[in-house]
Amino acid sequence: MGMNRRHTRFEVRDGVARLTLARPEIRNAITDEGMIDEIVSAFVEADRRDDTTVLVVDAEGPSFSAGGNIKEMRAGTGLFAGSPDEIAEGYRVSIQRLTRTLLTVDVATVAAVDGPAVGAGFDLVLGCDLRVGSTRACFAHTFVDLGIIPGDGGAWILPRVVGWQRAAELAFTARTVDATEALGMGILLEVVAPDQLASRVDELATTIASKPAHSVRLAKRLLRHARTMDLEGFLDLSAGYQAIAHHTEGHRAAIEAFFARREARRSTSP
Repeated sequence: MGMNRRHTRFEVRDGVARLTLARPEIRNAITDEGMIDEIVSAFVEADRRDDTTVLVVDAEGPSFSAGGNIKEMRAGTGLFAGSPDEIAEGYRVSIQRLTRTLLTVDVATVAAVDGPAVGAGFDLVLGCDLRVGSTRACFAHTFVDLGIIPGDGGAWILPRVVGWQRAAELAFTARTVDATEALGMGILLEVVAPDQLASRVDELATTIASKPAHSVRLAKRLLRHARTMDLEGFLDLSAGYQAIAHHTEGHRAAIEAFFARREARRSTSP
């Protein structure tokens, strides 16, 4: 883990990694270079560890993330400094690096959202595999309100979650979606009371972490490739991954556990 973290917290326990955005004074804006570096390092760390199957992303304070730092945007500093060429390159090596990492790690990712997730903060949520929100969660693709577009790559993610027409409506109007509507759109998997969010996400993460780690990671790779591959190529890839899985210790242990549970049920049956 080795990084001196000023903007986030990161820990691993019982197969579950947890990344907490910890800059509530700026509503966990994620366009600061230090924040981006810490988020990326957490995803990379969770992905490379053999003892980690799932990464939970949550946040301190009343906001999940405000996305871009509007004060820096107005001042033309940080990510928003320089000529058009310099700004474009800045996006490529910073916030787009975050998006690329988020969408290519094999560890399962779960967002726990207890407040507004706006702009790039919304895209961070959308990039996670599973998304659970409290009734206080809300979402908005606010880029057009600021006269800009989703430079982080969010326009690639959004239609893959909600469909083309709904993505266009959200992108063109920048309107806010509350937790109930987000559930109906598929942005959220579940909505729970604020005081139940942490326990529900922990339960979900623990369930995933209890599965053979190689199976979860290979399953995620398959789901990711399903976005772009034709059927024949995908079937061939599936066969290859399955062959690998059959030769793992995790597979053999899972098979033995299955038969042990079946024998236990038989021995207790009347």
